[in-house]
Amino acid sequence: MALDGGGDAEIYGDVLEAVFSHVPLVDLVSASQVSKSWCGAVSSSPHHNKPRPWLISHTQGTRLPYATTTHAYDPRSDAWIEVPRPPIEYVSALKSSHSSFLYMLSPLRFSFSFDPLNFNWHHVDPPLVWRSDPIVARVGNAVVIAGGGCDFEDDPLAVEIYDLNTRAWRTCDSMPGNLRDSAASPWLSVTTTAEKLIVTEKESGLTHWFDPETKTWSEPLFLTPGQPVTSYNIGCTNNGLILVGRCIIQNVERVKVWRVGGETSSAKRSERCRRST
Repeated sequence: MALDGGGDAEIYGDVLEAVFSHVPLVDLVSASQVSKSWCGAVSSSPHHNKPRPWLISHTQGTRLPYATTTHAYDPRSDAWIEVPRPPIEYVSALKSSHSSFLYMLSPLRFSFSFDPLNFNWHHVDPPLVWRSDPIVARVGNAVVIAGGGCDFEDDPLAVEIYDLNTRAWRTCDSMPGNLRDSAASPWLSVTTTAEKLIVTEKESGLTHWFDPETKTWSEPLFLTPGQPVTSYNIGCTNNGLILVGRCIIQNVERVKVWRVGGETSSAKRSERCRRST
């Protein structure tokens, strides 16, 4: 901004923060290096325009060495950004059960990462019971592995916990018996709160939650939003349970979203849902 005297007017304070709130995030790094005042304004700009969650996409090759590329979509910048990754050894197919938790499970090793961009990986011994397509999720300081296809002599409902503090495996109560025919990741939708793992049978809406602290499973609940649903999928937002259902309405397939009423940890009637969108 030019002054009448020929000098430049520098923008300060709230005005500068407001300007930066409209700048794509990918350009803020270079802006923060101009001066200390600009760096401070960049740090404060999210107060004017709260950043929205990024979509992270991982693409893995099907042949050795199964290399993976990662891209992030920033809705504020409306741009895809390639995320550089540190080299890691891929021991099996890369999988994810919920936001930011990636893992690879083989009979020889269990590798997982849960930081936002998955730069840091943990490599540990596999669980005692080998199984294919199990439920794998992080709940607090525990990583839970449950169900999955296994050998005939093993329990198909087996549950094991890897404690991130002690770095040791623990066995727990098996999954509920009414999940015996669907106790694998292709047939269950999984989400977590800060304290519990929640699983829902995609076909029926049958729901249980698991508490790693007590190592126990809840009684069954059915998610019934008041209209026929052909596929049940769940997620969490602000520790509240969300149901995403595929419905057939007048011979047209639609997707609807409901917020489950009550706290999932204590609600007696959490099968009652209300349409949110």
